[in-house]
Amino acid sequence: MQNPSDVTISIHLVSGDPVIFKIEATDDRVRNAGSRIERSMNANYLGIELDGKLIIIPMNNIQKVEISPAPTALISHVVKDAKSAS
Repeated sequence: MQNPSDVTISIHLVSGDPVIFKIEATDDRVRNAGSRIERSMNANYLGIELDGKLIIIPMNNIQKVEISPAPTALISHVVKDAKSAS
């Protein structure tokens, strides 16, 4: 079960291998989530400090990113409150 103050991020790579990790949902992270996501999408890479290691993932190796629960501060190109049709 997920701690309500945790956010799970799943980065699905083109190779099929996911990188899944949790971060604490601090006030700063929640407040600035939209702008951080937008900046990340415009970058050439995504860097993650994970278990004492620095992982650099080129953006062209990323198929999709899932963030759960969804941040309240989103970027403008996000369709909100969608439901799965399947």
